[in-house]
Amino acid sequence: MSQPAPSDSVVDLQNVAPPTDWGVTIHDDAIAELAATWSQDTFELPAFDYSGTPPTRVEPWWFDYATLAVSVLACLWPPEGDDVWHTELGGQWLDDAPGIFAVFTRAHQGDLLDLTRLTTLSDDDGRAWFNGTGTLQLIPERVAMIRDVAATLIERWDGSAINLVDEAGRDGKRIAALLTQTMPGFQDRPVTSAGTLPFDKLSHLAAAIMAAGRGWDRAGFHNFDDFPVYPDYMLPRVLRHAGVISYSTQIAAAVDTRQVIAADTNAEHAIRWATVYAGTRLRAALHNAGNPVSSPALDYRLWSEAVLGPNAESFGEHHRTVTMRY
Repeated sequence: MSQPAPSDSVVDLQNVAPPTDWGVTIHDDAIAELAATWSQDTFELPAFDYSGTPPTRVEPWWFDYATLAVSVLACLWPPEGDDVWHTELGGQWLDDAPGIFAVFTRAHQGDLLDLTRLTTLSDDDGRAWFNGTGTLQLIPERVAMIRDVAATLIERWDGSAINLVDEAGRDGKRIAALLTQTMPGFQDRPVTSAGTLPFDKLSHLAAAIMAAGRGWDRAGFHNFDDFPVYPDYMLPRVLRHAGVISYSTQIAAAVDTRQVIAADTNAEHAIRWATVYAGTRLRAALHNAGNPVSSPALDYRLWSEAVLGPNAESFGEHHRTVTMRY
């Protein structure tokens, strides 16, 4: 049977649930239960002060650093049977997002975070940049992304992302929109039979990291509270563990046995869409319970539970999709 034709309408992911036949279900009773459990908790905004990030975050350099690093902050899990990638900085071996940030911190310390230099980054340079133990997928794609982002910062933004931030008036939503519209790799909007799905995960994350690194509203940043939670690998994992979302038998089997779920399939889109929608529902439930948390703070709590929490090992597998989008 043929698939429905793609739709060009843009879906409101925060307020419309994914089609039930795509294989992911959101459970309001579990959202209410989790909101009640967390109703008295304090939700901190992320500082994004990972190991691997530079201690000094001077404008405009910090905005270039965030834009470049986040553009390749994706697909940090290894193929089945391979070890997790780690890279070294100052005697510390780091993986996941701290490892990616360490790569750019290390490059800055070697005076290589020069946009003109980055436009000519070779594949050999990239392999040296991302050297370490274990397996990091998509290194050639990461190198190409760095070249393209650096070139766009030079050509479209007069040599620095601070010009993008200034044009946006330090408005979080506007920063994310300009990143999506102008920066290679930041547009994350698959066209599906249900409509265009504006995930734009990396653009929202980069905007938040820019603001967090400079102190959020203390540095004049605003309009972040209603961001969507980030549709990545780890948030669906904790939401599933909490019973907020559940998978069809087919999707559950693929996730639990570490099968790759192909990019741009209904299954992949449904997992991410349900994450955004459920995050918005959970935030509303917390507000109704008297705990008016912002979306960046809620996202950070969910991510921390899934990655750093004391019970994280019991949460089961995350889905696996080979992509540069998240």
